[in-house]
Formats: sequence, C-alpha cells, structure tokens
Amino acid sequence: MLQIASNQINAYVLGEHGDSQFVAWSCASIAGVPIDKAMPPEALDRAHLAEECKHEAQHIIKAKGSIAFGIGSIVAGICSSILFDKRDVRPVSHFQPDLGCCLSLPVVLGRKGIVHTIQLPLTTGEKTKLVESGKMIKETVQSLTEEDRVSGMAAI
Repeated sequence: MLQIASNQINAYVLGEHGDSQFVAWSCASIAGVPIDKAMPPEALDRAHLAEECKHEAQHIIKAKGSIAFGIGSIVAGICSSILFDKRDVRPVSHFQPDLGCCLSLPVVLGRKGIVHTIQLPLTTGEKTKLVESGKMIKETVQSLTEEDRVSGMAAI
C-alpha cells in the first residue's frame, strides 16, 4: 500500500447515502493524476474501500455515539463557501432534472449558493448506478409522501 496524504486524494462517493451509493473511480485522482495512472491497481482494494464508505457512519456512531460533529463541520464549510463567495467545489445535494430527485454531485459554491454543477465524466456503468440510485431516492420519497398522506387522512 502506498502512503499518500489524504488531502492529495480526490474521489467522489455518489448517489444516496446507503446501499446504492458508489465510488466514481473513473474520476478519482491523486494530486490531479488519474488514480489508475498514479498507482498500480493491486495497491488498492476498491471493493473493500467502497464497502467501508457505506458503513463509515455506523463505525463512527459505534465509537463516538453520533456523527453530529462531522455533520456540523461539513455544514460550517458549506456556509463558509457561500458567505465568503469562495467558489469551492463541494458535493452538495441538489435537484437533478434528468433523475427527478435531489442527490449529491460536485458543485461550485458561491455567494448565491450553487453557481455551477460539475459534470463528472462518469463511465457508462457509473451513470447506470447513478440512475439506479436516483430511482431508489424517488421511490423512498414517494413512499414517505404516501405514508404522510395516509396518516394525515387517518388523523382527520
């Protein structure tokens, strides 16, 4: 395993936070160099790392009791990007018309909020996973909306 500072590694985990999330390996880089060119494929167990990402919040909750400080840190960074018009690139959940739902994709954040969505050059397989994740999100939102409508009717 190569020893590399984490701030030199750039990779996005896309889709809903959970079972349908995936790492966009085609866009991952180390110091701007595509990860496939920066290190040999056997130096990284991609499947294991992707699976660890899915359960990271559970590990933190088990160790610390909550993930509130991590979430607070992210929210503070997003607010800072907007308030100071930093034009940082951050993954932020926002509406995707082609998917019909909100999910996180990298955006440029500035004083007016999302200035521009960064279109990642995803592989065909990654695009399929993103669409599947969007479908899962839409189905979940629809089922929750239906539950709220039914429970609201029951309360009347």
